[in-house]
Amino acid sequence: METKNKTNERRVNCDELKHGILGDGKPLDPTKAGGYIKNYLQGVGDGPGTSHNFGYLFGFDNITTFFNDILAYNDDDDNPTKVQGVRVYIGRQNPVDPQGPALPREKIMDTVFLIPVLSDGTDLPQLTHLEDDTIILGDPRPCPNECLRELSFLKDLKK
Repeated sequence: METKNKTNERRVNCDELKHGILGDGKPLDPTKAGGYIKNYLQGVGDGPGTSHNFGYLFGFDNITTFFNDILAYNDDDDNPTKVQGVRVYIGRQNPVDPQGPALPREKIMDTVFLIPVLSDGTDLPQLTHLEDDTIILGDPRPCPNECLRELSFLKDLKK
């Protein structure tokens, strides 16, 4: 099966991206964010965003704990390489059986989780070596269909 998705091809050599992590990301204009979501929903055939979840909610207490754990890691002199960023991973809560019947997109529960990134560009920890004291934030509430409220800027997309 041939795919049009070229995300497995690198646009930039990853070695070039190991420096300057602190400056990555920026505040996003709500109009631009709304456009990103609109483009995504149109691409999966869900223009108004009513048939599946596409956002994830983390509680403020858990985010605060996550960042406090990172700050404690960075304050520990035994850790010479410091955390300078956070990577968001997309995952799936349940595997999809390729031999089973095709599932509609809204029945596939995707998820996201956050992992600290060290100044050399590597994850803390590497996903292949997880320990009990690993700093990972996950298990968010899927949104907007299973959140109590929709994202406020989506009201303009439904017109």
